Amino acid sequence: MQTLWLYLHFPHLQLDGLTDASESAEYPLIILHDKSNTVLQLNQAAIDAGIRRGMGLGTAAALNEHLQVLAYRKDVEHKKLLEIAEHLYLVTSDICLFPPDGLLLRIHNMLRLYGGLAAYWRTLKAQLAHFPVYYHYATGQSPYAARILSRTAWNQVSDHLPMHKHQMGLRALSESELDEKTINKLKRVGIHSIGDLLGLSLKDIAKRFDIDLVTYLGRLTGEFHHPIHFFHPQSKFNRYLELLYEISNADTLLRPIQRLLGGLEQFLKLRDSLTHKVIFTLHQRDAEDLILEVGSAQAEYQAAKWLSLTELKLQQLQLQSPVYALNLCTGKIQLRSPDRGDLFTASKGTLSCLQLISLLQAKLGEQAIGQVILQDDFRPDQVNRYLSFQDGVAEQAKAANIDLQAVRPSFLLKEAQPLNEKVTIMHGPERISTGWWDNSAMTRDYFVAHNLHGQWLWVYRTPSAQWYVHGLFS
Repeated sequence: MQTLWLYLHFPHLQLDGLTDASESAEYPLIILHDKSNTVLQLNQAAIDAGIRRGMGLGTAAALNEHLQVLAYRKDVEHKKLLEIAEHLYLVTSDICLFPPDGLLLRIHNMLRLYGGLAAYWRTLKAQLAHFPVYYHYATGQSPYAARILSRTAWNQVSDHLPMHKHQMGLRALSESELDEKTINKLKRVGIHSIGDLLGLSLKDIAKRFDIDLVTYLGRLTGEFHHPIHFFHPQSKFNRYLELLYEISNADTLLRPIQRLLGGLEQFLKLRDSLTHKVIFTLHQRDAEDLILEVGSAQAEYQAAKWLSLTELKLQQLQLQSPVYALNLCTGKIQLRSPDRGDLFTASKGTLSCLQLISLLQAKLGEQAIGQVILQDDFRPDQVNRYLSFQDGVAEQAKAANIDLQAVRPSFLLKEAQPLNEKVTIMHGPERISTGWWDNSAMTRDYFVAHNLHGQWLWVYRTPSAQWYVHGLFS
């Protein structure tokens, strides 16, 4: 099978990945390399102002007084590259990262699945359309060939090898991966382009140059094997977003948070998965990173549900310093199970019980919401235990196997009160004699009684013939 590779080059990935491209287009914005102090990336407004790539900061600032400057960060581009690779992995299998701004795809083994190169490229472009990024592309018979043609903006998808070779011959040596020392050696013997280099045999090159040049040329032409480490997608969602402005008000964070949650929804929906927790990391300028955990009792994937919970959390948040970037990751991810119901189940509202609990936890705090759990104990004062919702879920399965007594009141008094009225015994006695093992022994005879006001009482008699009211029936 004829090998075919596709390379995607993203020339200004950090600029494209800013919070809002429409806002950044209103004024000149540049990405500056901190070591060389030169412009690496710039938007259209900066180009219109006369700023060019490679220009120094002083010259660029003199051209426009409203110039905005951001420092170049290779890690930001790498994270964006991972995000794109994870999305493309849904339609193509063999992806290799060329950080910080390139993706290499082995595509000859995917063409039969899509019915040809044209159909495959249409599918790939549809996936790339989800990202507001600018890119160059090209195919080649080897990874190096596709990379050179893409980085020189050939922007063609073809499996015609003579055309690839012709286009490669037009490129200068400086557009290859060769180092400057090797390029100067080649120029001294009259080799100025890749076409001149391809016109020589490997034997002739091996006589006058080192083995590294022979290896590179063999990989460029596809005669030598080029080892590639393919990308494997992450099992959890992890997304970084650099803000266009520093934000000091927690409520203003909702817009970039909504963008992150939109990416989370797409990630989970495509994998038919849910998560119980999302974790935001707020990167502050002059303070430590702030961690904001948002939980949901009912696992969710929809951005709107997570946004409403996050908004309640933000109402309680006080920022110590302006936030310049956000990071969102998920807790444990689980496969989505179908909702259980039938055609005759009446609609009881827009919120389920677990969704209501999630809203209350986000508003009041996770420890403020609790539930009653039954214990395997005959003593009425000890049978109920109050736990937080998280702890209660773990204990609920154990409590499900506890046999409830037949006659128990709906309301149990916090402390038993002496019985000071005339009652009629309707049921009983039920003797409870237990608790000897933990120094809380009790012996009581319980009865169901009815008083003159029509109330049903749960009363008991002690061995010393004293009577108490312990509960009321509804």
